[in-house]
Amino acid sequence: MKPDSPLPSFEGAAEWLNQAANPAIAKGRPLLIHFWSISSESSAANIPHLAELRDRRKREGLRLIAVHLPLRPDERDIEAVRAAATKFDLTEPCALDSFYAVRDVFFDPTDDVPAYFLFDIEHRLKRSATGENSLNLIEDELAQMLINLREGHPFCPECELFLNEEALFCSECGLPLTLPGSTGAHPYYKKHISGALPTMRLVNPDPLIGQRLLGKYELLTRVGEGGLSLVYRARRVHIGDEVAVKILLRKFALDEGARARFRREAGAAAMLRHPNIITIYDFAETADETIPAFIVMDLINGAPLRELLHTAGRFPVERASRLMRGICGGVGAAHKRGIIHRDLKPDNILVVAPDDVSEFESARIVDFGFAKLVSDDGADEKGTVVGTPFYMSPEQCLGQPLDSRSDVYSLGATFYELLSGRRPFTSEKVSGIINKHLYEDAPPLPDELGVPRRLSTGIAQAMAKDPKDRPQTATELARLLQLI
Repeated sequence: MKPDSPLPSFEGAAEWLNQAANPAIAKGRPLLIHFWSISSESSAANIPHLAELRDRRKREGLRLIAVHLPLRPDERDIEAVRAAATKFDLTEPCALDSFYAVRDVFFDPTDDVPAYFLFDIEHRLKRSATGENSLNLIEDELAQMLINLREGHPFCPECELFLNEEALFCSECGLPLTLPGSTGAHPYYKKHISGALPTMRLVNPDPLIGQRLLGKYELLTRVGEGGLSLVYRARRVHIGDEVAVKILLRKFALDEGARARFRREAGAAAMLRHPNIITIYDFAETADETIPAFIVMDLINGAPLRELLHTAGRFPVERASRLMRGICGGVGAAHKRGIIHRDLKPDNILVVAPDDVSEFESARIVDFGFAKLVSDDGADEKGTVVGTPFYMSPEQCLGQPLDSRSDVYSLGATFYELLSGRRPFTSEKVSGIINKHLYEDAPPLPDELGVPRRLSTGIAQAMAKDPKDRPQTATELARLLQLI
C-alpha cells in the first residue's frame, strides 16, 4: 500500500475490519494492523514486543488488529489459531485470513510475515514494514506520530481518543478534553477560577483587592460570589503560594445566624482531611464590618458539577460512577468523623480537570455551612428545615433530627441526576417536591440509558423513605453500588 492510502474497506473479506462494524477502530485513534503466522519464527519473536507496545500505548489511543495468515494448510484450523493467540496474549481483535482476502488488499503475497501497517487517526496509512526488524521501524514512526498528535489535537483520557483541533469536549462522553500545548489547561475549568487575567481597574475598583488579612493573605482578585459570601484568589505572603479566601458579606456582619453558618463551615471542613473534600487552612472573625469573617481554603481549579451537567445533559455510566466514587469517599470520611453535610447536591461539588498527577477528573465537596455533628443535638431548633428541596430526605423535609442516612438519600438523588440528566422529583411548587419525597418513589431510570441493575437498585435503596432501609453511611452506599 502507498503512504496516505485510506484503511481498506472491502466486501465479504472481513466485516469486523470495516469501520462501521467495529467501534474499537473508530477514527480518532492510531491503528496498527499486524499480520502473523503460527509457523513464522519472526512473528513469534516479535509478538511479546508487540504486546508490550500495545499495553504501553493503549492509554495514548493506539489500537491493534491481528490478522493470521496460514503458511500451511493445517494452519487454517480455527482452534489451533485460537490456542496460539491465547499463548501469545493477543488481546486485540484477531481474524483468521484463511483464503488471503485481507492479505491481498494490503500487500504482495511475496512479502514476508510479520507485516505491519500503521494508520493515523484519520486512518490513512503512514508506515508499513515487513520482516524480522520491521516492528522497530513502526515503533519509531508511532512515537513521532503521538508527539505530533499531542501537540495539535485535544485528547479524551476516558475514551482514549483524539478529537479535531477545535473540540473542547469529547464527542463520545462529554468530558472536557486535555488540550494540546504545554499546560493543557481547559478554558471551561480555567474561567471558573479566574474570569479574566488580572487588569488594572480605573473605575469603581474593588476596595478589598490589595488588602492583607491578618498580615498573611493578600487579596488579588475576586473569583466568585454567592448569597452569603465573596471568594477571592489570594497570596500567602510568607509562603508565596495561592489560596482562596471566602469572606462573609458585609450585610451579614451583625447576623448571628450567618456568622454561625460560616463558623460551622470552617469548623466541619477543618476536621476533615480527604482528597475529595476541600481543605481549610484558616478561619477568623474580625471587628472590621467590611470583612466580618473569612475562611482560607484550597484554590480549586474546578467547575461546579451543576454547570457540567448543564453542558453535558447527563453523564455516561462510567464517568458518573467515577465521580460518585470520589464523592462517596469524601462524604464517607465525614460520616466516620460524625459529621453530616445536610446540603449535598451538584452545586456543592467542584469537578477538577485532569492534570499531570491525575489521569481523570476528580470531585471536591464544598460548602459545609449546614454541616452538623451528629452528637450535637442542640445545634438547631426542633422543626428547622435545612437543605435544598430537590435533594432533601423525607425526614429532612419534616424538620426531624438527621443523621448520615439523610446524606445517603441526597447522594442517591444526585447520582440519579448524573445518570439521567433530570432530578428524581420536580414540581412547580416546593410543597409539591416535598410531597413527592414523602410519598412517591423516584421514576425508574429508562432502559435506554444502559444503567446496570446494581446501580439502579442501589439508588432506589439509597432513596428509601425509611432511613432504616438505606445504607447507613456514604461508604456503605459506595459498597452497595460496587464503586469500591
